[in-house]
Amino acid sequence: MVEAVDRTDLWLPLLRRLTEQHPGWAVWKNVGSAFAGTGDVDSFAPPEVWPDIQRTFEAWVGEQDELGPVIICRHIPQGPHFITLQVGSPYIVQLDVKERGTFRGSTLIDAWDLQRLSEMDPRGFRRVRPGVEGVVKLCMNGMQRGGQPNPEGLRVKRVAELLSSDPEGVDAAADLLGPAADALRQGARAVMEGTWDQRAMRKVDAWSLVRSVAEPRVALSRLWFLYYQAARCPVVSLIRDGDRRVPDDRRAWLREIAKDHEVFPVN
Repeated sequence: MVEAVDRTDLWLPLLRRLTEQHPGWAVWKNVGSAFAGTGDVDSFAPPEVWPDIQRTFEAWVGEQDELGPVIICRHIPQGPHFITLQVGSPYIVQLDVKERGTFRGSTLIDAWDLQRLSEMDPRGFRRVRPGVEGVVKLCMNGMQRGGQPNPEGLRVKRVAELLSSDPEGVDAAADLLGPAADALRQGARAVMEGTWDQRAMRKVDAWSLVRSVAEPRVALSRLWFLYYQAARCPVVSLIRDGDRRVPDDRRAWLREIAKDHEVFPVN
C-alpha cells in the first residue's frame, strides 16, 4: 500500500505566498499533519479575499508537475475547501479557508480575531499563536457535552502541550468566551497541570450554548451541514469518513464529484 509522503517542502511556498499576498489570511490549526502528508491546512480569511486565495492556490497547483486537478468544495457553511491530488500519494492535498470556527452553535473564533491572535511562524508563514490553538482545540476537541473531558481528543490534538508552550496566548484567547473567560482560563490551567476542572468547563460549555441564541444563522447552517449536506457530499464524506484517502479509481471518483463540484485542470 502506498503511504503518505512528506509535504513540508510542497506546502511551504504556498503558505509563504498566502502570507505575503493576503494580510488577512493565517493558518489556525493542524499544519503539522498537513506537512506529514495526511492532514489539511486549516486557515482563516475574510470572505472578500476568498476569490484571490483561490487564484493563488490555482497558480501554485499549476506550478507543480505532481499536482492536479483543482477541486473546489463549497458545501461547508463557513468557507470553501480548495483541493488537489498528488501523484504518488493516496491523500488529497487540502486547504480550508473559513470565516469562523464554531463551537456549540456559536462563533468561537473568526478571521478578524485571528489578526490579533496570530504571529509569524519561524518557517515564514502567518499562524495562530500556539496557546490560542490550544484553547480552540481544548473546546472543539478536548471537551464533551456538559464539560466532560475527551481524553482521546486532548491527547491526539496535543492540547496540554500547546497550552503550556504559550500561556500568554492562552490568556488572550480566553477573552473570546466573554463572561466565561475566567472559567476557560481555569479549565486551561487544569489541563496544563495534568488534571481537569469540570466545573469550569461546564460553564464554558453552557455559555457557548447560550450565546448560540444570538447567532441563529450560524447554528442553523451548522445543523444543515451536519444532518443533511455532509452525508450527500462525496468530498466531505472522503474527508470525514475516508481519512482523506482517494479511491483507487481516481478517474471514477473525479467524475462523481464533478457532478456538483468545480473540477478543472491547471497544467
